[in-house]
Amino acid sequence: MERKLNTLFYSAMETKNRTKVTNIFVQNGFKIARTDFDDVVFENKDTQVLVEFDRQSNAQSISVVG
Repeated sequence: MERKLNTLFYSAMETKNRTKVTNIFVQNGFKIARTDFDDVVFENKDTQVLVEFDRQSNAQSISVVG
């Protein structure tokens, strides 16, 4: 699972764009749990992931939160 998350995180950070990052997570079995202007929390049955975006909607950081 950790290897899959690392690959997912790497792909998302390379992509940067908020819409494309969302697509990457959704295609890998995650759904949007919460969102606001700068953050999106994605979740699947085991994991919650926080993606923080800048004002230009580019991913700045990704971390496991639950």
